[in-house]
Amino acid sequence: NIGDDAADEIAVVLSRNTKLQKLYLGGNNLQSEGVIKVCNALVNTSSLTELNISYNDIGDDAADEIAVVLFCNTKLQKLYLGGNNLQSEGVIKISKSLGNTSSLTELNISYNNIGVDAADEIAVVLSRNTKLQKLYLGGNNLQSEGVIKVCNALVNTSS
Repeated sequence: NIGDDAADEIAVVLSRNTKLQKLYLGGNNLQSEGVIKVCNALVNTSSLTELNISYNDIGDDAADEIAVVLFCNTKLQKLYLGGNNLQSEGVIKISKSLGNTSSLTELNISYNNIGVDAADEIAVVLSRNTKLQKLYLGGNNLQSEGVIKVCNALVNTSS
């Protein structure tokens, strides 16, 4: 449980390490301010294959910075964002940048507050990414309509 206080130091280390492949910061109470600092430092790390910032209660405030990291890291294979109180708006922003990441094999956005309106964008990501093997959506508010949209996208992908 490192909180926002250590995020500055972590960001300094990350900005100097351009070959980082895996970063696990889940459950550290970073909140949005800390995650924003970390994400800003990760922009120049194009070798990142796994990013876990689950259970940091970031909400939508850090969605733009997460989206930039995803756009810059086209080698990303695993992304864990579960339990962050993300709303549909934040997930839509993040999902749009995932269209640039064709190597994604695992996506966890479970236990957020994602509604039906984000299902369309999630479906677009699924239809473009043929390598996705694991998708975690449990504990959201997709309702039947959103689940149907996601399922239709999964039927039309070869992953």
